[in-house]
Amino acid sequence: MAFLTPLYLLAGLAVGLPVLFHLIRRTPKGRQVFSSLMFLQPSPPKVTKRSRVEDWLLLLLRALVVCLLAVAFARPFMRTQDKLEGAVEPGRRIVILIDTSASMLRAELWDEAVSSVEATLDSLKPSDALSLLSFDSETEQQISFTEWIGLDLELRSRTVLELVKKLKPTSSATELGQAMITAADLLEEHADEQITGRKLFVVSDFQSGSHWETLNGYEWPEGVDVEILNVDDSNRPTNASVQLVGNESTTDNSIRLRVNNSDNAEQELFEIAWLDEFSKPDEVTGSRQHSVKVYVPPGQSKVIHAPERPTTATPQRLVISGDQQDFDNTCFIARREPWQVNIAFIGDDASAGPDSLRFFLDPLFSDTPNREITIHDWKSDAVKAPVDEEELTLLVIGGVPSESQLQRSRSWLAQGGRILFVATDPEQAETLFDLLQATPEPVREAEVIDYAMLRSVDFSHPVFEPFNDPRFADFSKLRFWKHREFNLKSLPEPKVLATFEEGAPALFELAEEKGRIVVFASGWNRSDSDLAVWSKFVPMMNGLLEYLGEQRSFRPVYIVGSEIIPTEFGFSEEKIFVKSPTGELASFSVEEPYQLSEIGIYTLATSEGEHAKADSLRFAVNLPPDESKTAPLSMDLLAAAGVPVDSKLKSLDEAVTNASTQRQLMNRELESKQQIWKWLLVTALLFLLLETTLAGFRQRKTNVAVSAN
Repeated sequence: MAFLTPLYLLAGLAVGLPVLFHLIRRTPKGRQVFSSLMFLQPSPPKVTKRSRVEDWLLLLLRALVVCLLAVAFARPFMRTQDKLEGAVEPGRRIVILIDTSASMLRAELWDEAVSSVEATLDSLKPSDALSLLSFDSETEQQISFTEWIGLDLELRSRTVLELVKKLKPTSSATELGQAMITAADLLEEHADEQITGRKLFVVSDFQSGSHWETLNGYEWPEGVDVEILNVDDSNRPTNASVQLVGNESTTDNSIRLRVNNSDNAEQELFEIAWLDEFSKPDEVTGSRQHSVKVYVPPGQSKVIHAPERPTTATPQRLVISGDQQDFDNTCFIARREPWQVNIAFIGDDASAGPDSLRFFLDPLFSDTPNREITIHDWKSDAVKAPVDEEELTLLVIGGVPSESQLQRSRSWLAQGGRILFVATDPEQAETLFDLLQATPEPVREAEVIDYAMLRSVDFSHPVFEPFNDPRFADFSKLRFWKHREFNLKSLPEPKVLATFEEGAPALFELAEEKGRIVVFASGWNRSDSDLAVWSKFVPMMNGLLEYLGEQRSFRPVYIVGSEIIPTEFGFSEEKIFVKSPTGELASFSVEEPYQLSEIGIYTLATSEGEHAKADSLRFAVNLPPDESKTAPLSMDLLAAAGVPVDSKLKSLDEAVTNASTQRQLMNRELESKQQIWKWLLVTALLFLLLETTLAGFRQRKTNVAVSAN
């Protein structure tokens, strides 16, 4: 039994009053003389002892009445009856949505989130059904309504709380909008059931980078209420982060970093330093000497160059210090050696000026931080090739090769070599058939009136795919003064990439055993075309170099939650092995997507034992940048999107207070149904009536006895 207003039980102390009234019998004090009694003999009253009770039954009846009144005013009710009734009465459908994204790694936030869930569980009625969802970049159901109902009544809250304690914040982004939509759809499925309400509890830090915008295109279901449980009290407002800008470079002075500072920050000066894999971010080691200080006002960001790397070690991360939150203070960087490119050229000399192919090769293929290009001129009278076949990346044939050059080119092509063949005249173009040892077909000079243009381009090919956009797909400004017409019947597996107006191939690709040849029907020398001065020529030729050279391409940045496919790195093996930052090895097929779930350095290799080799592929994965936007999200934005949120955010203390209020309301509802106090009052009145009757009877009996004396 429980009591709604237990303080009224103190009124039970009034049971002592009847006892005192029975025991207090004082001798009359004072004397009053009456003239009519002066001739009578004095007769003093007979007084009993104070410790003696004359009528135990009356005393017990009066005390019982006082106790019944005290208990009745305390409003008693039976909890066991609540459980029995709650099992059959309809309840609410509740969904708890808890945030497990990277921003929840901030100090104490996760503990507060667990406490908020515990307080919410305490406020549930036995008739309520609950489902638990966790979310970061994806939403996952931890327990369903069916599983909750199937649990014993006493084990429900404990089971859910154990599930929550097993969860941990991940390194993924926050997709708050999509998670709330998933939870709302789940509650909408129970719209036709006999329930008293549907409610969504969202436990999160509600930071501004939580991607809530998805809610703008969603119509929130009617009758689904939302209660916000914000675990971020913003007592540590300063959060600075360091992020990689663009691709990881091979030279330190080309690594650019973006340093962001939170809107309500209290600090403005930060330090960025290299740190090796054996040091902790809070340790001041020798690597800290290679650091740079940066001043970033609140709410702003700056792009800076990374500090110089130490030569004593090979650090893989940059760490920022000086803020109040350290979950996003590390930026991993996987240093890669530059791509060594060797291009051999057969053709005219560069001294011929703009009317030669060789003249434009150097500006076409220039060095970058990620590659080092060397162009070798292969003279027809040279005894040997200027570069070994194992080190040769691309062979450009822009002239008539000698017999020795043809033999070496065939050998290299059979081993998987790549050749760019440029037809400069019909006679030189016919050497393509000699190179491939194919049936010779005549090549003639095309009859061009004024100039020729391209009719079609295959934008699905990797060379032209970057131009597959309405802004860049205009090739109508390219002019050709001369070009050669090829008959492709005898050539192996020709694939036309571009054609001239009359239908002749302008650019086509041939596959020869393991090798590959790309053929230009016109040169880029000024007497043949405008290719050399065309704005798209440089990116097209560099794309062709990466395609033929099979360079392993890298995205600008890799973040947790994104997927990679080995083919994008140039792998062709059927099975690829990946080593995660924690050292775990996994294998997957070359076309199978692999999700990046941790921050750190990943390594890809074609076998288990090659991860430590220099030719293994390494790349860094970092936190999503939006997770560093820890400024609080305004609830007005959610309200504007149609979400029925409360006007103020509920902190942990408010959640506990709300749970206490819910329990009090539940107790009041239960007491009002049982109304035990009414029966107690009726019983008290009956006992009072009995006491009055008995007291009157005893008094009349005493009066009769006195009259008889």
